[in-house]
Order: sequence, then structure tokens, then C-alpha cells
Amino acid sequence: MSDNKVANASANDTKSANKGKKGKKVPVSPEHIAKVRAEREAARAAKREAMLAQGFDPDCPPELQFIRRPILPLHEGENPMGFKFKLMTYNCLAQTLIRRKLFPTSGDALKWYRRSKVLLNEFKYYNADVICLQEIDFIQFQNFWKDELTKLGYDSQFHRQASKNHGVAIVWKKDYFFMTDKMMIDFDKESSGDIPPRTTTNNAGLILSLKLSDKIKQKYNLKKSGIIVGTTHLFWHPFGTFERTRQCYVVLNKVKEFSRRVNVLQNGNDGDYSHWYSFFCGDFNSQPFDSPYLSMTRKPIEYNKRAKTVIECSTSYTFSKTRDGEEDDAEEEEGGNIEKFGADQPAHPVPQSYEAKDHERELVKQMQSLHNSLDMRAISLYSVAYGRVHPENAGLDNERNEPEISNWAHTWRGLLDYLFFIRHWDYANCVEIDSLESFEKENGLRIRGLLRLPPSKEMTEHGQPHTGEYPSDHLCMLCELELVN
Repeated sequence: MSDNKVANASANDTKSANKGKKGKKVPVSPEHIAKVRAEREAARAAKREAMLAQGFDPDCPPELQFIRRPILPLHEGENPMGFKFKLMTYNCLAQTLIRRKLFPTSGDALKWYRRSKVLLNEFKYYNADVICLQEIDFIQFQNFWKDELTKLGYDSQFHRQASKNHGVAIVWKKDYFFMTDKMMIDFDKESSGDIPPRTTTNNAGLILSLKLSDKIKQKYNLKKSGIIVGTTHLFWHPFGTFERTRQCYVVLNKVKEFSRRVNVLQNGNDGDYSHWYSFFCGDFNSQPFDSPYLSMTRKPIEYNKRAKTVIECSTSYTFSKTRDGEEDDAEEEEGGNIEKFGADQPAHPVPQSYEAKDHERELVKQMQSLHNSLDMRAISLYSVAYGRVHPENAGLDNERNEPEISNWAHTWRGLLDYLFFIRHWDYANCVEIDSLESFEKENGLRIRGLLRLPPSKEMTEHGQPHTGEYPSDHLCMLCELELVN
């Protein structure tokens, strides 16, 4: 505000005091002008602080705002000795999958020209060093994301099945890492023992080896080579539990295969797989109490209770032949389920009880044995540590200390996204959640912080995305890690 405007405002403020003093004009002192200016500056600062405290950026237009969440710290007071980096996973909601009927309350928040800016603002704000992305439109990746992420100092790799308009991507800071190898995953073509795919899914995965830059290795005296990181978006179908569980086996098996290849080609085939830290992140379309998640994290796995009921029920579902190209009409992607249940189909994907037929029980036993035969397991970073930083939202609806939600759509809400650390399994009993202390000690890293996830009671009645809230129907997840050799 100019001095003249402040003076005029101050003069107006003193009119009542001067009323009745005919013809006498009292000059406004410089001290009074300074006082009014200071009061207004203080009011603006208070408003700004209030907006920041509520998670909003006061310098950003309202339509490009998003709810800013804090990284909840661990190991406070302990000076970091190793290299710290932030690992993020985010399903960004593919524009090609948006149907207005599925997002009836989202309005203009669905428009790409707006959503793209909000998503980009999120990436800038959280400033992750490695990002695993799902539901990235191929056209937008080529025409928008590639260039914008390059401007922010990232390099990137994208992969999709040719039949899909969207895929997955991995993004990393060029100052910290450089790519030395990559592996594409086509889940429909990957073997899984004697268990074939139940239907064509066209799901894709991507795994990279990201070597630490010489600058980082020298600065922190790191002996490790770098990180192996993968991402995927697993089968979405409500009755796809059995197939998702098979795909989770493929995830672990491909990380094992890729680790061997990297060891041969980059570490002289010395048989020591500890040169690399392995992570796999993404949208697994599975909750912590269902067989896909449990098959990876709770080994040896034994399906029981809800997990057993749901996976057995899923084996009774017959998928449309359109998925395998046996009929002319192509099925919609996951924007809408057009497959009708039919008279012989199960009525609900999560029944209270289910009486499995002999061949269905046998299929599920085969899947259990398949997972137990693989000497690899996954450890969820949120499961291990989230109870330490946000106990009010750890294990609210599950026994694995996972947060309650990562997806908040109009018709469905729950936890679907995970950041996994992948390691060798020696067939010991790993049914219980790893303690934070044992996890960090055994794997040569520390969890320094986790991005806060709101419990459902803090969310709005309407689904996401929504202007001023979140730009996707998923919420990004992030873990700050310290590599300590």
C-alpha cells in the first residue's frame, strides 16, 4: 500500500475525532501512518500463517491449491550419517480413465489444464528424489511430464502395454542417481509356476537399477552401488483377487531375476546381492487384510478368515471373453466395469462366507504353495514405522499397522498403495511385522520420516479429486530414507 493511501485511510479513521472542530484540520503524523501500516501487515501475516497452518499456499491461486501434508519425522535428534533421499509413490489418475459419472462431485478439478498444474505443484512441494508413478497418460507423458520433470532436475522412464493409453513411470533426481539397467514386466506373459493368468489384464510393471552418482558415494563414503526400484499398477477388477495374488508373485520373482542380472552385469557376478537396496512401490489394488498384500509380506503365507473367503470366491468368477480377444467388442478399462455378474456368477466380491468347490480350494492351495516356494519377501515401510509417527491412524482397520486410506473416490475408499522394501527370505517365520529396530539394523538403512496420511474421519464426504484439496483420487505416499551401508 502506498504512503498516500495509508495517509488517506488514517485520515478517514480520525474523522470522527475531528468532528465538531470547525475548519480545523489535524495533520496525520508519520507515527500514526507507520502504526496503521504495521497493523495491516500484521493482519496479512496472520492470515498467511493461518492458511499455511491449514495446508494451503497463500501465494497460489485457489483453483491450484492442494492440501499440504507434513513429513512426520523419525530419529529426531540423531544426526544423519548417511545419504538421505525421499521415495514417493503416486497414482495420478489417468485422464483417459475419467468418466464424469464416476466423479460426479469433482467439477473443474477433473480438467487436465488445471489438474496438471496442481500435480506439478505437489511434485515441487514434496521434492521427492525418486518417484514411482501410476496411471500416467502416454500422451501427457510425451507432451507434458517429460519436459516439466526435466526442468525440475529429473530423468524418467515410462512403460505401458500397447493396448493401454496409460502406463507407469519412474522418475529420479539426476544429481543423485543414473540409470544402468531396466526391465519391463508384462504380467499376462510372466510365468507363475503351474498357475496360468485367469484373464488378460494388460498390466505392466517397470524395474530400474539406479546407481548412486560418484559425488554422492564419495560425500557419504557409501560402499553400496545404488537402488533397485520398481513400480506397477495391478489388476483393478473387484473379482480379481486371485489374479492380483498371482501378479504379486510375479513382482517378487521379477525383482529376484533383475537382482541376479544386475549382479552379473554390474557387480562381477560375486553372488552378493546386498550391493543394492531394492524397493517396489505402486498401486496394488489390494488392502492389508487381503491375499495379494499378505502373500508378499506375511511369510510363510496361510490364507484364512476374510483373505481365504475372498480369494476362493474370486476363483469362481468367469471373466468376459472380450479380455482375451475372443469377441469383437472391446471392454472398457477400469473407468467402468461393464462385465455383468450373470446368474452363475458370485453376487459380491467380498461375501460374508463362501463355500468353495473342490477345484477352487485346490487352486487357492496352489497359490499359497507358489508364494511359499519363493525365497523373496516384501516389507511395507509404512507398516514398519507409521505407528511410531501417527499412532492414531496406524492399524485402524487392519492388523499390519498400515494407515487407513490412500484412495478416496466417490464410490470406494481404502488403502491400495504401498512402498515396499524387497529382500531375500530365508524361509524363517516372518509372519509378524518386522520391528523398526530390526528392520533398520538388518537392512542398512533408517526410516527418517513418513508423509502423513489423513484417516477417513478427516476426509470430506465427497470424493477426490476436488478443487483446493487433492488432484487425484489417490493420495501420494512418501518415505524419507537414510542409506547407512
